[in-house]
Amino acid sequence: MRKGFSADHTNITYIGRWADLPAAEGTVKLAVTSGGSVRFKFTGPSVKLVFMPFTADKLMPEISYSIDGKPPVRIPLKDEVAVAGLVAGEHSFVLWVEGVATPLNVQRWTSRQGVGLRCVELAANGRLSPYPTGNTKKLLIIGDSMGEGLLMLGGTAAENYPRYANARLNFGNQLGAMIHADVWFQCFGGAAISVPFGGVPPAPDNYPFILQGVEHKDPSFDGILIEACHNDAGVEAGRFVESYKTLIERVRKANPHAVIFLFPPLKPYVPDKFELVRSVAADMKCVFIDNSAWQVDMPNENHPGVKGHTQLAEHLKFIIGPRLK
Repeated sequence: MRKGFSADHTNITYIGRWADLPAAEGTVKLAVTSGGSVRFKFTGPSVKLVFMPFTADKLMPEISYSIDGKPPVRIPLKDEVAVAGLVAGEHSFVLWVEGVATPLNVQRWTSRQGVGLRCVELAANGRLSPYPTGNTKKLLIIGDSMGEGLLMLGGTAAENYPRYANARLNFGNQLGAMIHADVWFQCFGGAAISVPFGGVPPAPDNYPFILQGVEHKDPSFDGILIEACHNDAGVEAGRFVESYKTLIERVRKANPHAVIFLFPPLKPYVPDKFELVRSVAADMKCVFIDNSAWQVDMPNENHPGVKGHTQLAEHLKFIIGPRLK
């Protein structure tokens, strides 16, 4: 005999954008991009997470999970993930969305592909309790494949598979741990400020994103980092600036008290957009992040590996951290 808890149970903590999808029993929580996490505590000798079926892509999303702070176990997503044989008492559980559907094959704007949690099951006498992060600040990152943590473990643009992502250790999650902030991601591989990609509209038109046709819910953010400009090659300067300013206006309207940080393209991406981002930051009273002299390890088709993401987080903590206090 087991005890079930719906995915929308109040004692389950979600970090990041998880859509609420109606289901026959309760609500399915769905993440279609990498980077989000789930946290809770439980008592009893076992825990099982049940996920919804997914058919949009043959390549399964990849997740990592950790119990009681032990090194994470990484696996392709299955219908169920169960751990048994635990000692008596209370345990902590954290799950990370490492990588989801191949951006080149799945229309993320409308697809239900991703990590969809249906329920948590415990032993008959098990209890579920909150496992808060303890963080008081919230940061939203609006970005592209770099922000999402794609190609961190290898791969190519043509084979940008979930197994090559490592969003648990992308620069946003590392930064959040360094500055004690919870991080939300609106990042899509191939996305840009001014042009659509893979069914995802340009950044001003996909903010605020959750899923087309699904009610959007966001917390109040203390900071917003806009990194989504590495794919704007060939876009005319006036159009780029107009799109960027439109995005900032929409972000600021939804988050009037947030500090907005603008992250220009890293070398060797679209160098003509670097000074344009600086000018937008000055006009819109945002914090410009001058990354022109940063040394970032980028071995995978100019995408950072884990080392490169750590380097980015180390730089950013001195810029973003003090401004979120």
